[in-house]
Amino acid sequence: MKDSHQSRIEPYCIKHCPNVVLEVVLSTTVKHVHVDSPMSTPNPEIESTVHQLCGLYDQYHITQEIAKQVLEDAQEIKDRLILIQSKTEAILTQNYGLLEYTIPRPFIVLPETSTSWNPTTMFHTKFRLHFICECGEHTKASGSNIPHHLHLANHEGYVVNKPTEFFEKYGPFLMLMLEMIKLGAGIAGHVVPALANLKVVDAPDFAESSINSVTSKIIQGVDYSLAYLEESRSLIKKSSDVNVGGDARATLHDLGSYFTGVEGLEGAELRKLGSYLEANNSDNLLGNLYRMTTKVGHVKWVCCHHYRAGYQVTHTQKLHDVVKLAGGVFDEQLGSIKVTLKSSFAAAEFYEAISEAKVDVYDLDIIRLELLQD
Repeated sequence: MKDSHQSRIEPYCIKHCPNVVLEVVLSTTVKHVHVDSPMSTPNPEIESTVHQLCGLYDQYHITQEIAKQVLEDAQEIKDRLILIQSKTEAILTQNYGLLEYTIPRPFIVLPETSTSWNPTTMFHTKFRLHFICECGEHTKASGSNIPHHLHLANHEGYVVNKPTEFFEKYGPFLMLMLEMIKLGAGIAGHVVPALANLKVVDAPDFAESSINSVTSKIIQGVDYSLAYLEESRSLIKKSSDVNVGGDARATLHDLGSYFTGVEGLEGAELRKLGSYLEANNSDNLLGNLYRMTTKVGHVKWVCCHHYRAGYQVTHTQKLHDVVKLAGGVFDEQLGSIKVTLKSSFAAAEFYEAISEAKVDVYDLDIIRLELLQD
């Protein structure tokens, strides 16, 4: 028997049973014949297209991962900048009186010699401390044509002794100041241009930089000092068995903990700063900066250019001449005058000169011989 497709039906025969009703289950015999699919035949063009599509698919996922990482890194940088700016603002907006502010407060450290960053030799690096001129709105005067943004003082800097103790004590403060100098900021009447926006000049010394320019040595030095502080912080965390991890939030949390309690340096901390530095007694850790008082009574330390921009240079020179003629001493940096007035005419001339100069005098020592003679 055959079905409609001409296939034999099983069973091929049925037992003969007269007068008996049989139940027979029939099935079709199917011959399994392997037929090659058109796709099974190798086709170079199709294989090439499939390979390209797979490559594009993989590239899409790789691109997605890169984009995700870029966004995460950008957010981490943004959060880091917000944290640094908030801490820096807290420092720059703090104001101190005369007795608390005997030496300049903002400062950074830079390597003594230019060198590429190498963590294996970092502890052999010698650093110098450089003070920062605190110019701003308070130093602007009518007719002044010089910029009034924070910049490094024109000074060779002070060699840092006992660097391990120094960085342990001042490390968080230094990192904030270095980040501010590198990235720039505009805070509470102070403007700090980013290093990338300043003109780069080819000069061998730090002191050769000006208000409008920066040396390549300073740029390299800032990056080196930041790398040094980051590596030091990482080593401290590892030695304390703290999980450094790669999570951005954990890193930001660690940085926030590192900056905890970092604000402006108070009088005791400023006075202790001198114990970590090599300086001549005659230098007094002033870094070529001059002490001035703003209109609201806040003490600032500024460079000679911004100091004289805020005062009348001609009248200041007249005061120098009057004091010198009387055999006295006028220390403009410290705001100190010691003078002996031998006559009423000398006294009148001195009082007129000091009134016209309108300089900040913090230590005034006057001896009136005519009163002693009377």
